Amino acid sequence: MALTRLRVNLNVMFTIMGVLTIALGTVLVKSTHIYHFNILNFHFTIAERSFSFLMVFDGFFLIILGFLQLQKTRASWKLLLGSMIITFILLIFSSERQYHLTLIGIALSLLIFVMIFRQRKSYTLPSTTLGRPEIAVAIITIIFTVSYGVGGSLLFGNEFSPPITNIGDALYYTGETVTTLGFGDILPVTLTARMFTISLSILGVAIFFGAMTILITPIIQRRLGGVVTRMEKHQLENLQNYILVLGYSEFIHTYVSEIQRQGKTCVIVERSQEESEKLRNEGFLVINQSADDEALINSFRLINCERILVASGDDGYNILIAATISQAVHDSSINSKVTVLVSSYRNISKFSVFGFQTVNVSSIIGKFLAEN
Repeated sequence: MALTRLRVNLNVMFTIMGVLTIALGTVLVKSTHIYHFNILNFHFTIAERSFSFLMVFDGFFLIILGFLQLQKTRASWKLLLGSMIITFILLIFSSERQYHLTLIGIALSLLIFVMIFRQRKSYTLPSTTLGRPEIAVAIITIIFTVSYGVGGSLLFGNEFSPPITNIGDALYYTGETVTTLGFGDILPVTLTARMFTISLSILGVAIFFGAMTILITPIIQRRLGGVVTRMEKHQLENLQNYILVLGYSEFIHTYVSEIQRQGKTCVIVERSQEESEKLRNEGFLVINQSADDEALINSFRLINCERILVASGDDGYNILIAATISQAVHDSSINSKVTVLVSSYRNISKFSVFGFQTVNVSSIIGKFLAEN
């Protein structure tokens, strides 16, 4: 109960912070204040109102993150921490003109930062999206492209017509070039500026959009997969005496194939999109979702199952699934239906607390080899 209250409070805090940031961004639209910077003999001017759209975007992003933090993944914790640092920096930049809003925002952002840091041990679950290497490469690529475009535009600023003298214009020209829109309102007038523009265009077409595709495609797949999942869950309502497999591994392929050959129904919950597609092509009823989702477990009529098999090849993932079943199910008669495959004999004792039947896969393989 205490953990639930803590989650709700943090979610509310992010929502309040997001609304405050959006309000501040709206106020900054009318600001006429100019910041002046001298870096490496280069003089930069930034209008305070240039931060207005960043503040509004950041506010909406914070509201979304308030719900993302409920996932309790390691990647979401890093994202939450980073977002508060960025928000703090934006608030500091706007503090010179809007004392009342920014002081409240700075105090609130520091409070949220401390709350997130103190809860770091509760963010232990692995991420199925942000933790993927290709996602990290895509994010780095996008950041590099934008940084290259903005930095180069400012460096060769006087070689454009009109000159690019601030970050706002540099960011605009970068977006205009990378997306190949080419409005023509800012033109490179020297050979150096033209070569830079060509390189930025090639970088945008060849790399930037590829990185964006990597980021967007999983979201589309999850949305389409969500429709399929709802359809598949609807099919389960009238099932009787079916086998429920939570987490799939090749260890049980022969078993589930035999169940299917006997005419029985086998429902497999598998988080891998690729593996789910393969199983669907073999005629299995597959739900492409994490098997350690308590809401998913509660959506099944486990009393109608003949057997519940926790069969991932990852013992850590199997522990999460077993813990979820134990938390979601309060009928002791269902415990006798649950069998957990354990890949390493060292992990057998870790499953004893749940009271489920366990199968030591390594022991079975060892006995087979010893007898033959």
